[in-house]
Amino acid sequence: MLRDIIQLTIMKLQIITPTGINSNSNVNRFQFTSANGMMEFLPGHAPMIAEIKKGFIHTEADDIACGNGVVKINDDTITVVCETTKQ
Repeated sequence: MLRDIIQLTIMKLQIITPTGINSNSNVNRFQFTSANGMMEFLPGHAPMIAEIKKGFIHTEADDIACGNGVVKINDDTITVVCETTKQ
């Protein structure tokens, strides 16, 4: 049962650029700059698609520089498609 609770608090993050998949990781928090300001996804977030503005993606473990792109969250899976990334 504890394992099920822990799995519910983790989201899968995949970052894709024109050069391929740059990151596959598990995160508890995902924050980025959208066209409407800062946004944050936590486990259990409703499905959505948003625009990412050039800036940083923040997770509990990393700050990743990111070019313009889009982000989709669905079923605790976050997919980022952006121009460039740099950790």
